[in-house]
Amino acid sequence: MYRLFAPAVLAISLAACQHAAPPTHASITEFKADPTMLASGVTGRLCYGVENTSRIDLTPPVEKILPASHYCVDIVPKQTTTYTLTAYGPDGKTETKSTEVTVGPPQPRVADLTARPMSVKRGRQVTVCFKLENAKSVSAKPGKLDHKTNCLVDYPKKTTTYHVIAKGDDHEQDTGTVTVSVLR
Repeated sequence: MYRLFAPAVLAISLAACQHAAPPTHASITEFKADPTMLASGVTGRLCYGVENTSRIDLTPPVEKILPASHYCVDIVPKQTTTYTLTAYGPDGKTETKSTEVTVGPPQPRVADLTARPMSVKRGRQVTVCFKLENAKSVSAKPGKLDHKTNCLVDYPKKTTTYHVIAKGDDHEQDTGTVTVSVLR
């Protein structure tokens, strides 16, 4: 009786395996931008994952991409951009997903922040100068700021750290600091 049972179990097992064929449709398991909102000139990431895919296309192209379960590429869009990923399956069918990255104004930046001199005797003049990029407003302290020259003048009595804050369109900001030592 055991010999009759074994072939029947084998036949049922083989039939079940034949119905469990691997899927042939392309599948996009992940497609997202991080972040979805960037300041102009800032780098973001575009990540994707695909399965059962013989080929993929990304529009607009960023770099050469290949099918992978998880992969990310750097993006620096100049304007708001919709990225579209298309996965091609071995059966000829496709799956497509899109994601949009919104590009805003460039971030403000404090550049070339310098103090002259870097160390002074107590009460002597210090001049702190800087350059601004993409800033709508600036504040600096301590000291007296001249907005025309982007320099502030101070007469520190102790070692002092000077702070410059540049603010942009969307309340974004950049901060720079420089410390001047006061000699005894």
